[in-house]
Amino acid sequence: MFKKLSALMLMLALAPAAANAFGVKDYHKEVMTGDNGKVECAACHGDAKRKTIPDATACEACHGTPADVAEMTKRADPHDIKVEPNPHDSLHYGTDLPCTYCHMEHKESKVYCNQCHEFTYPDMKR
Repeated sequence: MFKKLSALMLMLALAPAAANAFGVKDYHKEVMTGDNGKVECAACHGDAKRKTIPDATACEACHGTPADVAEMTKRADPHDIKVEPNPHDSLHYGTDLPCTYCHMEHKESKVYCNQCHEFTYPDMKR
């Protein structure tokens, strides 16, 4: 009896964490929440299984093409060494790096380039 009660208590304690495991970032809630008040996973994942990485076209539907995003985030003087480079128009990858290498909806976003570099990108939504 004690084992069953302990297991039940453990499940109840972990339930809120599991329910929030696939949370949506505040700035996306409005566009990803359906009329029923529930998050519409298909907004990003389409018909794919929930745990699959969204295709870039899902990002493009709201944010524009990689070229559009690169234009929006371009630096006034790309040769100014005091300014961090445009992450959406990389010297290494151009505009070909998938959005999901840096931007993650269900966990903290990260700067992919920081595997080798030390950029801060203070305006990046994490």
